[in-house]
Amino acid sequence: MKLNIQRLDLNLLRVFDALMQEQNLSRAALRLNLSQPAVSNALARLRRHLDEPLFVRTARGMQPTSRAQGLHVLVRQALHLLQQGLDPAAEFDPAAADQLFTLSMNDYAQARLLPALSRHLQEMAPRVRLAVRSDSADSLAAWLSAGMLDLAVDYLYFDNPDLCYQPLLEEQLVVIGRVGHPAFVPELDLAAYQGGQHVAIPDRGGRGSPLEIVLGSARVRRQVQLFVPNYLSIPLIVAQSDLLGTVPRHLAEHFAALLPIRIASLPLLAAPVQVSLIWHRQQQHAPGLQWLRGEIGALASQGPGS
Repeated sequence: MKLNIQRLDLNLLRVFDALMQEQNLSRAALRLNLSQPAVSNALARLRRHLDEPLFVRTARGMQPTSRAQGLHVLVRQALHLLQQGLDPAAEFDPAAADQLFTLSMNDYAQARLLPALSRHLQEMAPRVRLAVRSDSADSLAAWLSAGMLDLAVDYLYFDNPDLCYQPLLEEQLVVIGRVGHPAFVPELDLAAYQGGQHVAIPDRGGRGSPLEIVLGSARVRRQVQLFVPNYLSIPLIVAQSDLLGTVPRHLAEHFAALLPIRIASLPLLAAPVQVSLIWHRQQQHAPGLQWLRGEIGALASQGPGS
C-alpha cells in the first residue's frame, strides 16, 4: 500500500521515536507526557498508515521489526532537522530545561566522569536527565548518525566526515596485581609481564583496544587466561588471584585505595590513550548539546574528584 504523506500526522512519528527508544509502552508515554492509551492509539494509527506491525510483544518488551529499525534511522534524522529548522536559535536554560540526553560511555568514562557530572547536573540543571549506555564499536557511529545517540565518550576514532571530535582526557595505562605478586619483585619488567597470566577485556567489534595496538606494534604477546566485559571487575579479580591486569591509571589508583593491589608502569613505551567527545555534525549547533559538551569538557579538565 502506498503511503499518503499528506494524511500522516507527524505527531505519530514522535510516538514512534519514543517507542523505538524505550521499547516499552508505559515508559514511552512517560517520556511524551501522554497517557498510555493515547500512545497505544497512536501506534495503532501508525500501523494502519504503514500497513506494518512495527513492534512485536515479547517477554522483554516491544521488539521492533526489521522494517521499524530501518525506518527509525530516517525518522530520527527528520525529527532533528525539523527541530533545528523550526527553532534554530533557541537558547538553552539549564536551570529550567526539561530534557533527556542519551550518551554512550564505556565503563572507564562512566567511572571517571559520571559521579561529578551527576552532582553538577543536580545543582545546575535539576530537570536535565541522562540515559547512559555502552555501545559496541560497530554500532556507535550508526547510532550517532541516526540521532539515537546525542553524544559519545570513547577512545574510538571513525573515518567518518560527519562525526566531530573534541579531545577530553588522556589516560596512561598501568599494570596491576595483588600485593605480594612475584612479578612485582623487585620491579615489573617486560619478561615478567609476558610471562604472567592476564585478565583482559576483549576487542570491540574487531577493533583492537589501545593496549592491543601498542602490544602488536612492539611485538609483545600476553597470556590471557580470562576475558571480562569491562575494566571495573579487573581490580577485584587481580586482588584475589595471580592474574595481572592492564587498566587506566585513574581506575588503578581508585581501587588501590580500597583493595590490596600494586600498580606498576607498563613495561614498554606507550603513548597515553586519548578519550574524546564524539557527536554528529547535525548536532553541532543544538543549544542543549552545546551546553552539555561544554559542561563535560570543563569537568574533565578539572581532573578526578572534582
